Amino acid sequence: MARNRILVAEDDASILRLLTAILRRAGYEVDTATNGRDAIERIERTPYDAIVLDLMMPGSSGFDVLAHLKFSDPQHKFVIIMSAASPHIVANAVSANVFAALHKPFEIDDLTAAVKACIDAGALTVSASGRTRATVASERSGIAAVARR
Repeated sequence: MARNRILVAEDDASILRLLTAILRRAGYEVDTATNGRDAIERIERTPYDAIVLDLMMPGSSGFDVLAHLKFSDPQHKFVIIMSAASPHIVANAVSANVFAALHKPFEIDDLTAAVKACIDAGALTVSASGRTRATVASERSGIAAVARR
């Protein structure tokens, strides 16, 4: 059986290495991008089962990736990661294909659960508060927020 393929787009090299190691250990095939432009190029060339996307990257940001793919190929599934928890940032990222928003720092289990939710659309992602993905999604306009307390 083929392994699920994940793209991780993150500009911080140490976080990128950590995310890659975690997801590979979880059994995923992982490709990486260090900016939004590189992520878009990879997404256009390669089919991914889920995309882990840092919103705040220099140059082309995660917002640019979401905006580009919203029109060119809206079926991609995302886990967004961010260091700021501003409601404005989360509101700008709202999209039907964003399955989870993780706030740095986040738990490894939250990351792997969010990626699994992207791949298995029927699976439940439990937030740190214990609510299911469906409950949190209805509360947050379609985004399941998984935040470290």
